[in-house]
Amino acid sequence: MTDAKRWIVVVEEPFLPADAGGRVETFSFLLAALAAGVDTRVVIPAQTGLDLTDYEAALPGVTFGLTPRDRGPRAILTGQPYVHSSRPTRALRRELAGTTPRADAVISYSCRSSHLGEEIAQAWGIPHLVRAHNVDSEYFRVLASNSSGARRIGYELEYHKLRRAEQDMHHSPFVTCIADISLADHAWRAARASVPTMHLPPFLPAHIVAGGANEAGGADGAGGAEVAREPAELLFVGSLDTPTNIEAIRWFAAQAWPLLRERRPDATLTVVGRRAEPGLLAELRAIDGATVHTDVPAVTPYLRRAAVSINPTRSGSGVNIKAVEAMAAGLPVVTTDVGARGLDWQPERDLLVGADLAGFVEAVLRLLDDKALAGRIGAAGQAFVTRELDHRTLIERVAAALG
Repeated sequence: MTDAKRWIVVVEEPFLPADAGGRVETFSFLLAALAAGVDTRVVIPAQTGLDLTDYEAALPGVTFGLTPRDRGPRAILTGQPYVHSSRPTRALRRELAGTTPRADAVISYSCRSSHLGEEIAQAWGIPHLVRAHNVDSEYFRVLASNSSGARRIGYELEYHKLRRAEQDMHHSPFVTCIADISLADHAWRAARASVPTMHLPPFLPAHIVAGGANEAGGADGAGGAEVAREPAELLFVGSLDTPTNIEAIRWFAAQAWPLLRERRPDATLTVVGRRAEPGLLAELRAIDGATVHTDVPAVTPYLRRAAVSINPTRSGSGVNIKAVEAMAAGLPVVTTDVGARGLDWQPERDLLVGADLAGFVEAVLRLLDDKALAGRIGAAGQAFVTRELDHRTLIERVAAALG
């Protein structure tokens, strides 16, 4: 595949079970590297002794190592961002001292672990790619804006620390390339960084990218067997402990849902998520016409049944992996202008975009009222995923960026 056949990958956190967007993407990347014949070693920051049995079974042939996490108070009281200081470099630096290179390149599979990757790149003199899932400082800015009191102050401090850390990373001699998952994030970073940057779309499970999502039910007319979808069921999928997702579903429930129900009284809303706080769960279950399913083993049954996938994100960055999974399953997607910034998809061809409240509601109604349109959008979205997110192509792009 490439001259660089030994990669050491520093991940952000334990990623199994792969039950959230970032974990799915990390696991899928490692599977793609394994399939491409890359000799891979994974370093996982973990607070306690992590049982690696499931990891070794899921990624046979991959070598795993642990580096400490520190969630104590001293990790907060530093000049570093907490996302870095809680992943300290001391133990890794000691381990690297006096060693010879054991890899041809290092990949930090999150900006939150990039400082660990820099330690390896500096010690061994090897190329270093940082995989950026979003702009972390923007994430904490959103956290601060949605909080109050001491929590708000803490988030604002982390935001400013992250801005400084991002600036350092953007000009680091130990970073070869920064690969953003989102086109919008890539454009933001390219304007600020002297380090080369690139847009690298998300890795999704191979069976989804290859069109195997048809087994989960493609859209009517999407090229697979026709599926019996509920004609007016909307589906929201997302982690319910993520501020941007909480903001999105609350906005949809309060603003868009009443207008939709006026026009389509038969419409229903299904919310599928994980780790929801009791207060948020109570809010969602009180929505007229809504059902809520938490911590489900798989979203496939819900992708089979729904008529439209909604992604009403209002702020943040990155790519909504669950929205891409919906497209892969042939389910037509409606998103906002913020949600549409992630990939090079085309509105009105691959998905529908509502730039404001009225536009979002109208886009959903168009798909509910026009089965042929829903089929075309679902088929085009599925074709986009199959075409643009091919694992072999993406891995080759990583290898090329590493030189």
